Amino acid sequence: MRRILFIGHSGHRSGAPLLLLQFLTWLRARQDLQFDVNLVRGGALLDEYAAVADTRVLRKPESGSFASRVVRRLKGDRRVEMEEDRILTARARAYDLAYVNTIVPVREMLAVHASGIPIICHAHEMASAADQWLDRRGLAPIVPIVSQFIAASRGVRDFLVERNAVPASKVTIVHEFTTADREVADQSANRLKWRKTLGLEPDELLVGTCGTLDWRKGADLFVQIARRVAVRSPATRFRFLWVGADRSSLDYRRFTHELRVCGLESTMIVLESVPNAREIFPAMDVFALTSREDPFPLVMLEAALAGLPMVCFDSSGGGPEFAGDDAGVIVPYLDVDAFADALLRLSNDKDAGRALGAAARQKVLHNYTIESQAPKLCAVIDRVVASPKP
Repeated sequence: MRRILFIGHSGHRSGAPLLLLQFLTWLRARQDLQFDVNLVRGGALLDEYAAVADTRVLRKPESGSFASRVVRRLKGDRRVEMEEDRILTARARAYDLAYVNTIVPVREMLAVHASGIPIICHAHEMASAADQWLDRRGLAPIVPIVSQFIAASRGVRDFLVERNAVPASKVTIVHEFTTADREVADQSANRLKWRKTLGLEPDELLVGTCGTLDWRKGADLFVQIARRVAVRSPATRFRFLWVGADRSSLDYRRFTHELRVCGLESTMIVLESVPNAREIFPAMDVFALTSREDPFPLVMLEAALAGLPMVCFDSSGGGPEFAGDDAGVIVPYLDVDAFADALLRLSNDKDAGRALGAAARQKVLHNYTIESQAPKLCAVIDRVVASPKP
């Protein structure tokens, strides 16, 4: 019986944690594997992880109980971190492999490496995310100690190999995936339900997207595009929807400020994160992937599964890689005028939009389901476990 320790950077309801949770749920069917989960930080998905495997949170929040704050203050942050790392090193010795889901937990990977077990790092990030989450050393500390990297897209592979000197032989591309209920091709019930919930009129065209309101996701670009569409086609009733906002964040305050100044408060609908965002996609008419950088976003696959045509920028990562020449419209990077024009063309040519959406759905069903991608992850796991330890 092989034992695997899965390490995730958080339990928040976002792409990488959701993908890992889906994979672990699927992986339970394998009788030759036993696995546990360690999350660097907790989050809304913590209970769902705990239902799949024994799950622990590695780093206690600094703003936790009064006792934990006193201990951290008396010992000092670095001593607390060293104790956390020693515990993880000792724990890791009970496993045959550590599978680290994202490049973010560099500290934890170094602690696991001290235990002597091999490490797989599943990279879901590209350059700007690495700049945001890692220190000035970047990936340099982990490149020598990771036995195999899994890249979520070709863009991630290029980032690892060309920007971080990871040997190409240590990188395997396994695209992101989603679960797909092949029997539910008719999404009309969800469409009617959510359009009523959102207060949409039958003749209103809904352009939607999903994600956090940060710079990488292009929340500011979404506002600019909505403004251009409103100016260029005042007779067409467009509405715009952003799903996944955190109303307590600075990004949300900036976003709503832009809406107010641009006069788009009645045009834009903003929803916070919801447990099953894929139910909302059928209410949309077009999916707008405004990300400046997005390796191979889960929401893109779920929007495609709903049969939505997509518009994206040509240098954003996974968007153009998925869309190709048949499943979406690709416009020049940061060209919000071209993006708005593409939305207007799709609103005027609904047959073209339906054809793009149908092709996108078939791509997901044929290539990007958990049934097609998870065995590839297992093949990497089996190969690394069977390899001699360095």
